[in-house]
Amino acid sequence: MIPHGVTPADDQIAADIFGVSVGYWQDTKHWEEIRGLKLLNREGSRRRLYSKEQLLAARAEEERAKAVNEQPRYDLPPVPAEEHPGDLLDLEESLYALPEDKRVTLSTWKGYRYGTKTRLPDPDFNLGGKEVDGEVVGGEDFWRRQTILDWAADRRGRGNPKGRPAGRKEAQSRPPNPQAEERKERARQLLVQHPTTLTAKMLGEDLGVHPVHAERLLRAARLDKVISLLKTNPDLTAEDVQGEIGLHVTSHARKLLDEARQAGTDAQ
Repeated sequence: MIPHGVTPADDQIAADIFGVSVGYWQDTKHWEEIRGLKLLNREGSRRRLYSKEQLLAARAEEERAKAVNEQPRYDLPPVPAEEHPGDLLDLEESLYALPEDKRVTLSTWKGYRYGTKTRLPDPDFNLGGKEVDGEVVGGEDFWRRQTILDWAADRRGRGNPKGRPAGRKEAQSRPPNPQAEERKERARQLLVQHPTTLTAKMLGEDLGVHPVHAERLLRAARLDKVISLLKTNPDLTAEDVQGEIGLHVTSHARKLLDEARQAGTDAQ
């Protein structure tokens, strides 16, 4: 878990702070020598997580101690221990943030990550991933505790009396959010202006939103464009999509095209 208010860091960021290669950092296990340094990852996780604030303080102390030829006296900033709605949780931690009567099996929960019927909300944060075609590839996804709790409260399921009443065919729609609609429209406009060069970073800077949010908006704008292209060209191919919106990875274009076709089918 990444506690609220803590800047997360992985081995690569830690190695950069200490001025060594990530391989050297991992081989020497220097984190074990830093008294008071708290590992934030859960047991069994493949990615070590640290507080960047603690790493920076440790590095500064080691530099001070080296200058006066003495052993470091680590005095690291504390890591919050209390639960907070803004805590960032990995996929498994997100499941156990739910009340026990709302939990499913871990394998079912992992299926929700990319599910078509039941699907988890988009992650709030990704650590270590790289942006490719407006999507984050690799790294590890995290959800805010409140995001998962809100999602669970909004869906009808075992032990949840809320949701769509029996016999009702459509859920009650939420009122539109003017700011959200303005951002979506701006994303569509920028995609028209920069059809093959618009990136999530450019969009995020224009809108003043978090990069993860910008990635969602860019993908939604691209999906809208592909849906529009399909109306005039039902035989649209993944290669056509790549050329129209500048995607570099064919599988990304194919996935977007499949979703656009499905959206058109659902609308009929």
